[in-house]
Amino acid sequence: MAKHAKKYARRSPIDAKKLKRRKRKSNNNKIQNVLLILFIVIFLVSGFILLKWFLDTNKSNDTYKELAQEVVNVNEENPDGNKIDFEKLKSINSDVVAWIKIDGTTINYPVMKTTDNNYYLKKNFYKEYDVCGSLFLDYKSNLTDKNIVIYGHNIKRGIMFADLENIANGKLGDNINIELYMPDRKMNFQVFSSYDIDPEDYSINTSIAENELDEFKTTLKTRSSMDFESECDYTNQILTLSTCDRTGKKRILVHAGLQELQYD
Repeated sequence: MAKHAKKYARRSPIDAKKLKRRKRKSNNNKIQNVLLILFIVIFLVSGFILLKWFLDTNKSNDTYKELAQEVVNVNEENPDGNKIDFEKLKSINSDVVAWIKIDGTTINYPVMKTTDNNYYLKKNFYKEYDVCGSLFLDYKSNLTDKNIVIYGHNIKRGIMFADLENIANGKLGDNINIELYMPDRKMNFQVFSSYDIDPEDYSINTSIAENELDEFKTTLKTRSSMDFESECDYTNQILTLSTCDRTGKKRILVHAGLQELQYD
C-alpha cells in the first residue's frame, strides 16, 4: 500500500523546476540545431551562387577574348587604319555596329545595336545568355549623332565597362584615348569628363542639336570629378559611355570628344 501511494505521489517543487529547465534546454538545443542547419544551407547556396558567377564571368571573358583574337588585326602597312574584320563580325551577328578599344583597360569589345536597350543586357555577341551581356549603342542613338551613347555592365572582375570606374577616380591618368571602329572609318576620341551621378536623362540625350552642343559640353565638363588634359572645346561630336557603380544606384559616365576621323 505504501509503495502504491509513493508511485502516485506528486513531484516535489524542486523536481518540477528541474523538469522545466531540461525542457527549456532541450528546446534551445533544437532551435540552435535548426539555426545551424539554416546557416549551413545559406552558406552552401551562397557559395554555389558565387562559384557559378565566377565561372559564368570567366566564360564570358574568354568568349570575348577569343573573338578579339579572331577579328582584331594589325595591318603593318597601315597601322593606324581599320583593324577590325567587320565582314567576319557581320557574318556572325548583323547587329554589330562598331568596335570600341581603350588602351590601358580591358575594354576591347564589339558594340551592338537593336530595337531596345534590354536585349543585350544578358546576351553576348553570339546572342547566347550571358550574365555580362554586351556593350550596346542606345537604340535611339546613331554613330552620326552629336552625342553617341554606349552602355555596358560594370562587372566586378574588371571586364566589360568596369574600367570606367578607374577613369572616373583618376587611376588611369588624365590623358585617355578611345578608339571607335566602324566598317568604313575610325574615330579617335579623348576623354574630357567623367563622374558618377544619379540616373538622369540629360547626359544620355541622343538628340543634341548643333546649337546646343557648346552648352552641353560645358555642363559635362563642369561635372567632371577629374581634370583631364583634353578640353574638347572645338570637338563637334561626343562619345558618352555609361555604366552603373558598385551599388547599382548611381551611374558612372565618361564623355570624350572627337579628335580625329579617318576613313578607309
